[in-house]
Amino acid sequence: MDTTTLSSFFGTEDAVSLLDPSAVVFLAVSILILWIGKLVNDFCTPYQLAHELTSKDNKAIAVSFSGYMLAITVILWGVLRQDIPVEELANVDPGKQLFLRDLGGTLLWSLFGILLLQVARVINDKILLSRFSNVKELVEDQNIGTGAVQAGAYVGSAFIIQAATFGESSGSLVRDILVTLAYFFVSQLAFILFAMVYQKLSAYDLHNEIERDNAAAGVGFGITLSAVGILLSSYIVSSSSILGLALWFVICVFLLSVSRFAIDRVILPGSPLDEEISKDRNWGAALIEGAAAIGLALILTTLFHS
Repeated sequence: MDTTTLSSFFGTEDAVSLLDPSAVVFLAVSILILWIGKLVNDFCTPYQLAHELTSKDNKAIAVSFSGYMLAITVILWGVLRQDIPVEELANVDPGKQLFLRDLGGTLLWSLFGILLLQVARVINDKILLSRFSNVKELVEDQNIGTGAVQAGAYVGSAFIIQAATFGESSGSLVRDILVTLAYFFVSQLAFILFAMVYQKLSAYDLHNEIERDNAAAGVGFGITLSAVGILLSSYIVSSSSILGLALWFVICVFLLSVSRFAIDRVILPGSPLDEEISKDRNWGAALIEGAAAIGLALILTTLFHS
């Protein structure tokens, strides 16, 4: 073992960096943003979260809201990983300038992301699961499948949002917002197109199964939506080509379909996956389907966009 390696074991620089007081400030801001996200959700939904979770023990709302909070965290994770350049602040020393820029950027883009998540919720209700009212299924029927699809759409959308806000700024806040909006709505279109393909490849009617309170159908589809979001976000981080994104989406849909086929024939050979989900309502099989989709997404992002 050389001297340099040995000295690095006992170095104090990395240890001292853990005591940076600015980290505590950003942690407090992150908690504040999560709380604001909860307030925005309360304002935008026709039910009281606390009443649904505590008085009614509504698991469907719990699943949906868990996905929503995880989505906000994903957006925060993306924002906190970078310095967000804004105009220089006058009469402030350089160290404080950097701190205030990062703090202001964190608040701005996190709140913008929360608003986009609410737009994603409306798109989920009106288009993605258009045959029934999501609110009715969540509140009256306590439909966990609907909650799982909402949660998956939230998380998938969050990965897109954090990818769109990642990297160097164009120098114009308006332009950056418009670019983020463009990628966001393209991703929502991708979710809708993927749902159509998913339905074609499934032997059961996805909407009917979810409306019949089949949690397995919602769990498998919802987690796979998150995988689609991860895949699309990996391309957005590395390239700005919409045409390339469209081609990448086609490739990903094909590979996710192959993955689902492989699970059916190799991992769960005893009974067809579609029967396990539609007839047996086996949410364990659906969970395996979703986990395989997430795993494939992580592998593909490393192979193609590392």
